[in-house]
Amino acid sequence: MVGEVNKIVYNMLISGKGVFLPEVGTLYIEHQGARKLSENKLAGPRNVVAFSSQKQAPSLVDEVVGIAGCSTEQAQDIYNRWLQKTRQEGVLTIEGVGVLKDKSFVAEAAFNSAINPKGVKTIIIRRKSHAWIYILCALCVAVALGFFAYIMWGDKILPTSDKAAKSEVATTTENAIVADTLSADNMEQPASAGDDVVAENVQSVPSENAPAVSSVAAETAAENAEQQKTVSPATHKDYYAYYVVAGVFSSEQNAERAVASFKAKVPNAVCAIVPRGEKYMVTLFGSDSQEECTAFMNANRDLSPELNSLWIYNKR
Repeated sequence: MVGEVNKIVYNMLISGKGVFLPEVGTLYIEHQGARKLSENKLAGPRNVVAFSSQKQAPSLVDEVVGIAGCSTEQAQDIYNRWLQKTRQEGVLTIEGVGVLKDKSFVAEAAFNSAINPKGVKTIIIRRKSHAWIYILCALCVAVALGFFAYIMWGDKILPTSDKAAKSEVATTTENAIVADTLSADNMEQPASAGDDVVAENVQSVPSENAPAVSSVAAETAAENAEQQKTVSPATHKDYYAYYVVAGVFSSEQNAERAVASFKAKVPNAVCAIVPRGEKYMVTLFGSDSQEECTAFMNANRDLSPELNSLWIYNKR
């Protein structure tokens, strides 16, 4: 008799509806999230058997009545005898299910496997190393200290010999003298014959070519102005709070073809293409008032079967 009642308890828990044990409390299956085992380990989500002193599930007595087809008094007598044999000194032992002690239920390993068919996985947290940050900081400190030391004691650390200093001064003086001599020679040299020929050629350019040059410049300026006037039209408006959406397309070309189709079917539509992520929404009307969008949608929904799926997009 005890084994049969244990099986009934087992089946009620496995089914997920729980079981109420009169004079004891309620056992039910509870889903728990991941919990921390240690600094680097987490226990994955699992199902456990929880206990409550309140009645939160069908009574075991009623379940015995339904299964055995007996009266409530007989089922209560069966339950009392089962409870007397399974509870000793406040510890309720249900074979095949687990042990209830001090309002804490510990399920058997086999029952744990039954309510967690995929098992309970242990998640290992791998912490990233931040050693490179410390190395970078050490390098920055070393560079800063080196720069400070060079500013404070650079002359003592890297002394310059008097001979090298004198050689540098002599070289600088010699270069200055040579530069002054070359400047004086250049000022005294007359203009060469070649320069006169170039000047004459420049002056002898006929003025007849001036109108042609001006004409070419004018044509070029006109072409540039015409190109600047050609501005590609905006393909979408994105400043209304609400839009009446006719469809969402994967490419802008498909959206443009849909715009042409909807313009022919809805004469009063103000079509626009509104990008959203990698998709393109084709809208027929936009407004900051949701009521206006609803009125437009209701007024044009029956113009074509394709318009039955109109919906309102809230940009906010």
